[in-house]
Amino acid sequence: MIGVGARGPISGSSAQTAAAPRVRSEHGGWLGIDLAALDREAEIPYWIAISLVPGVGPVGFARLLRRYGSARAAWAAGPALLDALPRVPDDSAAGLARLHREGASRVAARVAVATRRAGGTIITALDAEYPPALGAADPHPPVLYLAGDPASLTRPCVAIVGTRRASGYGRSCAAEIAEELARAGVTIVSGLALGIDGQAHLAAIEAGGRSVAVLPSPLDRIYPPRHRDLAARLVATGGALISELAPGSAPGKPDFARRNRIIAGLARAVVVVEAPDRSGALLTAAAAIEHGREVFAVPGPIDAIASRGCNRLIADHQATIVTSAAALLHRIGARPGGQPVSVTSLSDPEAMVLHALLQRPASIEELLSQTDIPTGPLASTLTLLEARGLVESYGGATFHPTLTARRIGRPSGLDS
Repeated sequence: MIGVGARGPISGSSAQTAAAPRVRSEHGGWLGIDLAALDREAEIPYWIAISLVPGVGPVGFARLLRRYGSARAAWAAGPALLDALPRVPDDSAAGLARLHREGASRVAARVAVATRRAGGTIITALDAEYPPALGAADPHPPVLYLAGDPASLTRPCVAIVGTRRASGYGRSCAAEIAEELARAGVTIVSGLALGIDGQAHLAAIEAGGRSVAVLPSPLDRIYPPRHRDLAARLVATGGALISELAPGSAPGKPDFARRNRIIAGLARAVVVVEAPDRSGALLTAAAAIEHGREVFAVPGPIDAIASRGCNRLIADHQATIVTSAAALLHRIGARPGGQPVSVTSLSDPEAMVLHALLQRPASIEELLSQTDIPTGPLASTLTLLEARGLVESYGGATFHPTLTARRIGRPSGLDS
């Protein structure tokens, strides 16, 4: 049996989860739970065991932590554990009883062995290796199974998703965007599906970048089977495979809903390339909006079935239109060649204007008064800031800082 917190299949030592702001969940989540107060070494087996109970999920797990204070205390409650959950499937009680008979330590050891055989490691939200962006999403999975390099998830990530029945146009768009983002040092995240997903993964690694696939199945059952070789290439080139499902789990229908939520949580932004009206890519976009992520969509012909979902996202103002990889790079604050936009790369006029707009949106007349920059140079500065994705204009009259600019923050040395 493995020791609690043993090296090897369970990743991390006594590290704590990254301290990141979390989006409040309407149905209860991790907000307010002090993970740093938990004893990781004592908790890990119970986290693994409880995460295997049918119907618990991320929301249920957070409810248990909130009610009992720790996974260990929740486990000790036995069948009463399920009383803290509003809805559980019919097999929850039997599944919990079966796991209890085996014992949390033995369950954790068994899962750890299966994970090692699948070439992976176990990462919990108590570990420093837990992806920081996903840890900021509420709710998020308490336990992940990862094959590959966890460091690929500490870099800026952008998700590219779309239909399995991609057209040549869609494949070309996905490849161009993924290639340019990868060259800029962005990790490409997708779902390993046929069509757009697979094209995005492939373009990223062929550009010399990293790509992460979130699976709807365990690590030992790559889905779809046709992409087993692609999955192996992702890991070999410094990327990773991630699943919320434990290796060795009983075969079942792939869990696409779980996969879509994780994709959205990992990414700084989600790009939808070709999605019909009923598409998993649209569910990923919806999850991204819920998590406060930026959503982009590639427009397509109005009579193309594969583009209906993208066109509707744009028309409903749920997604920003993206017509080139370069424009997207600017919007997310990255540059070709991996040079991120930062305050140190801004000229003095750019920093001055951005500082003013971070206080409040302003017209060009107001900026003239606030910055004392002449009209011509001010107009040129605003154009440069728009091209870099830091400023956007509303009706050409009022200028606003973008989300990227807000992430950069107030330029240093310009505080009043």
